Amino acid sequence: MKMKGTIRVDDPQILDMDPVQKLWMFNNWVADQNDQAELAKNHAYLLASFWNPEAVQQILGDGNVHQSTEDEFEESSRMVREQSLQLFQQTKQSEKPIKRRRRLVKKG
Repeated sequence: MKMKGTIRVDDPQILDMDPVQKLWMFNNWVADQNDQAELAKNHAYLLASFWNPEAVQQILGDGNVHQSTEDEFEESSRMVREQSLQLFQQTKQSEKPIKRRRRLVKKG
């Protein structure tokens, strides 16, 4: 939600507003401010890339990418499987069987 202009704090419409709606408006305002800051930052990178593209590339880095070998991937997969199996076994041991009574069906 883009708010145009400013809102007076002593406006009766604001004073009588639901607190949840005020919080919603504030969160939208913060999101708008973050979007504007991100746009300004990207614009600065764009302009700087014309003068010194190497410096911009160095600032941006490789995008925080992690490269792993096949062995590291297999080891990570094995650890995840073992952890999942342990959690599954723990939950199975902690569960009590549900005792259910059967309903008697009267014919008649």
